[in-house]
Amino acid sequence: MKNVEEILQKLIAEQDFLKEMQGRIVENYDIMIQNQRQNADNHEVVIHNQTTIIRNQEIIVNNQINIVRNQKQIVENQVQLDVIIQTQTYLLNFVKKIAGESESFEETEKFIKKLLEKRQGTISTKPWNDPMSL
Repeated sequence: MKNVEEILQKLIAEQDFLKEMQGRIVENYDIMIQNQRQNADNHEVVIHNQTTIIRNQEIIVNNQINIVRNQKQIVENQVQLDVIIQTQTYLLNFVKKIAGESESFEETEKFIKKLLEKRQGTISTKPWNDPMSL
């Protein structure tokens, strides 16, 4: 009878052990479910952040396009200003000839260049990276 009692005690101990293990398995499943919920929430945040990044990249691309357009406009303006300066030089040279002053075109160009240099020297400009210049 003692042998049966020992076997019964071992079976009860094993049953308690299995019950404890099943409890831990259920707890682990609960933890895994919580982790999956947290992962899903994190994925939503990641997707939101990626959407924001894509929008920001679109804005950056549009800004770069505008910068290129502005640079093109600056070049066109510089060409037009050069044409205006050349036209003024021709006109000034022509007016001086009509007034009886004999001056070569090169001398008139030098005169205009000196005027431009003098004017540029009086313009105070701030560095481009100075926020106060905006």
